[in-house]
Amino acid sequence: MTAPMPAARKEARRRFRNAALCAAFGALSAMSFIVSGENYQGISDPPASSASYLWCALALCFALLYRAVYHQRKLRPAPANAAFALLFGVVNAFGVWLYSYDSWAALKSPLTLGLVCLQALGQSLSMLAGFTWLHDWMKKNRVSLSEPISEPIEEARTKTRWYERHPVWSAMAVLLVCWSPFLIVFFPGSVCWDLGEMAAQYFGLREINTWHPVFLTGLYGVLLSFGRLFHSDNLGTALYMLLQSLALSYAFARTVELLRRWGLPRWFRLAALAFFGLTPLFGGYAQSICKDTFYTAFLLLFALELMEVLAGREQGKAPSRSALAGLFVWGLLSCLVRSNGLYVVLPSGVLLLAVGAKGKTRLPLAAALGGCVACALLFSKVLIPALGIPDETASGIYSVCFQQSARVLRDHGDAVTPEEYAEIDRVLDAEKLPELYETNISDPVKFTFRYAGQGAAVEKEALKRYFQTWKKMAAEYPLSYAEAFFGGSTGYYAFIPKIEGPSYNNQAGNRLMFETYELGDDPGYVHTRQIGFLSKARTLLAAYARGWRRIPLLSLLYCCAAYTWLLVGAGLFLAREGQWRRLAAFLPALLSLGVCMLSPVNDYIRYFLPIVAMAFPLTGFALRAKEE
Repeated sequence: MTAPMPAARKEARRRFRNAALCAAFGALSAMSFIVSGENYQGISDPPASSASYLWCALALCFALLYRAVYHQRKLRPAPANAAFALLFGVVNAFGVWLYSYDSWAALKSPLTLGLVCLQALGQSLSMLAGFTWLHDWMKKNRVSLSEPISEPIEEARTKTRWYERHPVWSAMAVLLVCWSPFLIVFFPGSVCWDLGEMAAQYFGLREINTWHPVFLTGLYGVLLSFGRLFHSDNLGTALYMLLQSLALSYAFARTVELLRRWGLPRWFRLAALAFFGLTPLFGGYAQSICKDTFYTAFLLLFALELMEVLAGREQGKAPSRSALAGLFVWGLLSCLVRSNGLYVVLPSGVLLLAVGAKGKTRLPLAAALGGCVACALLFSKVLIPALGIPDETASGIYSVCFQQSARVLRDHGDAVTPEEYAEIDRVLDAEKLPELYETNISDPVKFTFRYAGQGAAVEKEALKRYFQTWKKMAAEYPLSYAEAFFGGSTGYYAFIPKIEGPSYNNQAGNRLMFETYELGDDPGYVHTRQIGFLSKARTLLAAYARGWRRIPLLSLLYCCAAYTWLLVGAGLFLAREGQWRRLAAFLPALLSLGVCMLSPVNDYIRYFLPIVAMAFPLTGFALRAKEE
């Protein structure tokens, strides 16, 4: 008769079995992310092999994740998590395939399709474990109702340390010190192409139009004009850099201060401050003379005020005067510095009006939000036409459509009817489209638009006729249309390899901008001069900032998809907790993602920057105490 196995040995065997299962699933999940180098067409470094240290490290991370979730904590995945994890697997597997091989044509083979479906399943398992771990962590770290949401005024007055009495100013000072290497080494700032064009418009070297935001064109032009009183474009450009750095640091400091008032622990607030201050992303854009730094700051401030109103609604409070003023000012500025800001502010304001107040308290909220939108529309629809500035934004929303037409001509040119070809050629250069088409950026195709510069009325009339042909061809070539759309947006929601290869003007990909673009020798153009003896420091600092994309884990901070799915996980947590009203705070980020997907460039971090900035405050908002 066999002696019974000791309990300790049974437990040891059980642990070994569970560890082996976690290791096996970790390896399989890592293998599901592997991309074959055969026939690879993605504009990036060649994909790593299954034997590389990268995949071994990924397998180890997945194994540890599975062990922490299913073995140590014995957590059970929720059905909603499983559904969104499966959605991630499908989106990521098919998105990476499209990026890597430029077509889904090979998926007509049952074997290849089955392989990609297995990859999607393996990828969804890791995301399911990630969602489950995230929700368990958020549940354990949610702010307790016993902790104060805001600090009494009397207690605040007794603070002796300056940074305790002035949390916003002190956080701004910390951020500016952290960004100072970029602000000093690249002084007076790296002028991007768009701002150079906008300055040329202001000084009459280009026809001024609405392709670039007129408000920022005027702001940069006024600052340059002031600098030129002292014969210095450096002075005007440095003032622009200073203003946008102050705006961005103020938005981040307000975020940290709001997290404190919500009762978030000190380590979380310090992590947010370190993220904003030490990630080269924000220091790089603080010095970059572009449109996106201002837009990120203003839209983040608008989102913070939106969260303030929702938090007050949970406590039965009417929106404060400061919150109403903030919604008006920051919402208006978001619309003025980026033309697509209105498409984020308006729907967010409508939803906030529906769920952020009740009864008579809706009136001042409606006044603030309605006034913001009304002023933005008056500026764009009344003042700009009155100044004789032509509207050239009509063709901007057709980037995706133009790409789809170009892809059809590239892949099915022989099947396109003469009538369809003629209609496309009437608005675009149909003969050149097949060779100009790039999956990741629509500018080469878009710049062949034949009616550019002829005003919104002429553009709309031409596009109205083209749109009928576009709709007809959508039914004939649905797969090509889908490939063109998803191929130009995969980087915002799929973990595609880093875009490293050449694209039109090297714009596609999450690149930081450290180069100054000069448009010509005419003294009317912007001519700045950076500090000569710091040239080597500029090279090293740019290499350091860009090098983060090649460091495991740190590279996730530059990955758009990481923020997209983090916010999906935080939103799922609120839905599971029944906090549906709080989900309204996520709408600005969700709409910003939609704008990115419809934008002319794939995986462009400067377009995605507002979502990166919202990640910490939205996560903190989800961790606020649940109001009874």
